[in-house]
Amino acid sequence: MKSNNLRKTYIKYLLPTIGSMILFSTYSMVDGIFVGRGVGAEALSAVNISMPFVSLIFAVAILISIGCSNLITFELGRKNEKEAYKFFSIGISLGAGIGILISLLSTLNIRNLAYVLGARGELIDLVVDYLGVIVLFAGFYILTYMFEIMVKADGEPRLAIIFMIVSALTNIILDYVFIFVFNFGLAGAAWATGISQLIPCVFYFLYFLSKNSKLKFIKFKFSIKELGKILTYGIPASLTELSTGVTISIFNITISKYYGIEGIAAFSLIVYVLNLVINTMIAINQSSQPLVTYNLGLGNLINVKRIRNKQFITIVVLAIIFFLVAQIAPESIVKIFLDKIDKNFLNFTVKAMRLFSISFLVIGFNIGIGGFLTSIKKPKYEFIISILRGYVLVFLSVELLPMIFDRRFIWIALLISELLTLSISLTLLKRSELKA
Repeated sequence: MKSNNLRKTYIKYLLPTIGSMILFSTYSMVDGIFVGRGVGAEALSAVNISMPFVSLIFAVAILISIGCSNLITFELGRKNEKEAYKFFSIGISLGAGIGILISLLSTLNIRNLAYVLGARGELIDLVVDYLGVIVLFAGFYILTYMFEIMVKADGEPRLAIIFMIVSALTNIILDYVFIFVFNFGLAGAAWATGISQLIPCVFYFLYFLSKNSKLKFIKFKFSIKELGKILTYGIPASLTELSTGVTISIFNITISKYYGIEGIAAFSLIVYVLNLVINTMIAINQSSQPLVTYNLGLGNLINVKRIRNKQFITIVVLAIIFFLVAQIAPESIVKIFLDKIDKNFLNFTVKAMRLFSISFLVIGFNIGIGGFLTSIKKPKYEFIISILRGYVLVFLSVELLPMIFDRRFIWIALLISELLTLSISLTLLKRSELKA
């Protein structure tokens, strides 16, 4: 494949993937805006407390979809269509089964789940109102995300952004109707979000049943061997997604200790921006992976390196844009979510956001390097990166920095943990250098 054609192909995959992720993050932010303005700041905090569970649902979806997608595109590169169909069918079946199980177990233990996530006092009832609805749609969350990944492996990335637009518009319209017209409160926001996941799931399912789909559902015999392959490639990316929820929980607990309710409220607003950054970087990763694995299957290592370089350039450009927006317009971001703001709270949140946003310059590189390493069949290296950046180092940074220095250092804890991880990520990338 020539350089110009490769660039066009990369853009063909990149733009819809980033577009769908930005739309997803944006309508999540719109959800927060409706909750903040229509229900109140405490309700917004309840949504923030619930986010780690939503991250868990997406982590399951990523575990299966990324694992299957890497195997599907590799087999397609080898012209082995039957194996590709098998992994597609296994993945969708697993996603549906696990989604049903999550809904059942969560519904039966909803108050305990709210407590484990950190809800206390009157926040428990608010979290139960929100999560009690969300868990009912766990299967649709998982399948919609999986279909979005699979449709890219199928060679139709544009469908992902079309269905995401449908989902986003559904969520926004229903948010307004359920919260402001019917006064359903926080539960209304949850119903709007759940239904917005159900609708694209149906559209995706109809597409994969149609003659236009290259990937086909087939009968298969499930074995531990296939499951092992899926988990090998899916676990690192899944841990990356789950780490977002873990990071939010760690920050929630520690910020509450040092800053109380004001700190939690400020961090709730920062989290929406953080999710936008992380989701965009994951999107860059996802748009590159099918191209890397396909060219790896062909044995075209020159193209693999070219895609990697394009991926990192994209990360640099978008990281700088996100950082500059957070530095220049933090007041505007805060005022989008809340109409009545105390001046002291506004100043506090603006300072916190400017410090926290420095980490936006680094996050994408660790996500990108990890994803690339999995694409070239080094998933254990992404596993190391995911564990360090999402669990070990972030926990140590959040716990130790405010204790050793000053509580204000909590706002740069993520930056420190990402920088420490980056030094290791670059070492692992150099060790895995491909020789064309």
